[in-house]
Amino acid sequence: MNIKNIVVATIITLGLTATAHAAKVTASDKSISTDLCVAAVSGNRAAMHASIKSSGYSPEFVINKVQCNGENLLSFVENNGKNSSSMLKMLDRTKTYVSITDLASVN
Repeated sequence: MNIKNIVVATIITLGLTATAHAAKVTASDKSISTDLCVAAVSGNRAAMHASIKSSGYSPEFVINKVQCNGENLLSFVENNGKNSSSMLKMLDRTKTYVSITDLASVN
């Protein structure tokens, strides 16, 4: 086997592994938490943002209180989601704190 065939076989194997990792999630009911879980696993950040907004819950509440198949939302997305790193980055923004210090103020 030449190096080209090995590289192609490796790429195909990695592609199949990534596809197998993202499981198909279907909603079992029409509850708000189920809609949030399905939107989060889809990997579509705009859909997730719209789902959070239409739910009436705060992003902090969704991240801390919503359970998907017995897991918290972040773990569920990490284990089952498409584009999970991007979705986790979007959801985890609520834990970011900003501190502003006025450097020009006279003490």
